[in-house]
Amino acid sequence: MSWIEALPAIAVAIVLFVVPGAPFALLLGLRGVAFLGVSVAASVGIVGAASIAAPLVGLEWGLLPVGILAVVAGLVGFALGRWARRPSSRDAGGWSELLPAAAGLAAGAALILATLLPGMGSPRNPSQTYDAIFHLNAVRWIADTGDASPFHMTMTTPGASSGFYPTTWHAFATLVLPAAGSDPVVAANSLAVVVAAVVWPVACVFLARMLFGPRPLVLALAGALSAGFAAFPYLLAWYGVLYPNSLAIALVPVALGSLVGAVGGSAPRLVGITRRADDAGLPPARLDAGASPLAWGVATLVAVVAATLAHPNALFSIFVLSAPLVIAAAVRGVRTATRPSRRVLIVAATLAVFAVEAFTWSRFQTGDNGWPSVRPFYVSLAEALRNSPLDITVGWVVTLLVGIGVVGGLLLRRTPGWLVASWLLAATLFAFANGWPEGPLRTAITGLWYNDAFRLAALGPVVAVPLAVVGLVLALDWAGAGLDRLARRRGAEPSAALRATVLSLVAAIAVVGTQFGAIRSIDGNLADAYRLDADSPSVNPDELALFDDVAELVPEDAVIAGNPWNGSALVYAFTGRQALFPHVGGAYPEAHRAIAEGLADGAPEACAAAAELGVTHVIDSDDRMLFIGDARAELYPGLTDLPRDPAALSLLAERGDARLYEVTGC
Repeated sequence: MSWIEALPAIAVAIVLFVVPGAPFALLLGLRGVAFLGVSVAASVGIVGAASIAAPLVGLEWGLLPVGILAVVAGLVGFALGRWARRPSSRDAGGWSELLPAAAGLAAGAALILATLLPGMGSPRNPSQTYDAIFHLNAVRWIADTGDASPFHMTMTTPGASSGFYPTTWHAFATLVLPAAGSDPVVAANSLAVVVAAVVWPVACVFLARMLFGPRPLVLALAGALSAGFAAFPYLLAWYGVLYPNSLAIALVPVALGSLVGAVGGSAPRLVGITRRADDAGLPPARLDAGASPLAWGVATLVAVVAATLAHPNALFSIFVLSAPLVIAAAVRGVRTATRPSRRVLIVAATLAVFAVEAFTWSRFQTGDNGWPSVRPFYVSLAEALRNSPLDITVGWVVTLLVGIGVVGGLLLRRTPGWLVASWLLAATLFAFANGWPEGPLRTAITGLWYNDAFRLAALGPVVAVPLAVVGLVLALDWAGAGLDRLARRRGAEPSAALRATVLSLVAAIAVVGTQFGAIRSIDGNLADAYRLDADSPSVNPDELALFDDVAELVPEDAVIAGNPWNGSALVYAFTGRQALFPHVGGAYPEAHRAIAEGLADGAPEACAAAAELGVTHVIDSDDRMLFIGDARAELYPGLTDLPRDPAALSLLAERGDARLYEVTGC
């Protein structure tokens, strides 16, 4: 299957990420880039909230509950917009911003796709990773049950009445499923591509717009440079594979940008470092995009809720990255307040915010989760600051641009100090997960991310992208001023056409330069994660061919047992036939364990359990397991490495080492 054939699924995904939230953002009074960014966040929030609300009112999961909630959100936006909009907002945050933003978004998307699509191979290649088994089967499970609620995800806990797992990403994937030919793999890959190449660049442009205003150069560079960091979106495109976490991180810039509009924290001087042709006709910058702090407060709440619904650890990521902004806004408010009572109110409100965050942080702590530290703390910190975490090759171009944005931006007051502090905090979080000795302190700080350095490495680009934008804007402005001085020394007037050509070339070289080093070093990881051949760790071509036989030979209401560690679990995603063990992890009752231990031999306990659970078929493959030497793969002796004629089973189909059996001897 080619990516051209996946275009309908990709198009549906893009529409789902924009249209549901568009009425809310428009009626709230937002225009241009602000409208686009908040529309995306609101769409995710609407889909996530609809997935919770639908079963409560007796609706099956689909477009209907999303449409109903989109209308409700639009009405809320209309009411709030009439109340909270600035009187002069019609003249600010105009639609003209979208033209340079679109150029940047196109460049960023093209660069991201140039890495992702070859690495993923075909849209029908499943990610050969631990989490992919769960995610792909969960999409099928939601489609079958008609319930996408995160509180009803009991696929891997049979018999439980409830169970929590963040399912907003899966809810999106299920909505994309019809356009993907009812193939969860195509739906998942299409959605992953859209999150990486559309949602993330839009969020980066939005944050840059809120920080630095609508200067066309800023908007274009923000979109292009969103493709310049290996740690996101590429790292999580193969690791895990962490689909929900990727969606959550892609929304964090929208939450930060909205908070900038609510409390301030932008850098207005970046808009007019040196006014040039690219600023011609630009109205005076309105960094708040014409909306009031109250309207931006509502947008912030929507973005935070949306990111949290995508994955709860996004809430704590926002806590950390926004802390310097909140402190900076409080300090500024105290300094400018004219009455002591207002100063006291600002301090009390700030302390209350941090108290709520600290309480929430303490209530949701997790255990150590077995992720060891692999580097010394200070080495890990250095790796994060030079954009080379987790053995990724150093991204020298983006590191240079970020360095200029930090040092030059601070010296010239073009970069908000809180943004630099947030960047350092992101690097420090990664360093704790990757380099601090295991123990209570490390878990207290990074346990909410499972002490997983990969998840925290991906957080760095959220604040590094706008710093790189500052760095490249400064470099281009300095280069432009140098060209002007050089022309005048030669007794000539600066040529606007020559200047624009040279600076455009420099910008293009810088943007393309970000694609070497770090990003090229991750190509092999992507290719390994999606490689489909005889040595694939999860499913190989023989097993996929056998799944085709399953679709023809096995009734739709059948239940198929198999060792999930050898790829058999994905029979559910590919065929819709229920897998007894739909994931390598889970809390399975004793009847499941009896089948895992003795079905092939016709053990009485196993046969009784098979009759109880409706198990009619078994899939066995070779001895190639997802993780080499993992003891958990040995818990299925009655379903693993079976002979051609087991006592209780009859061979139905065979493709290489992959075999389909029917239960006949019980």
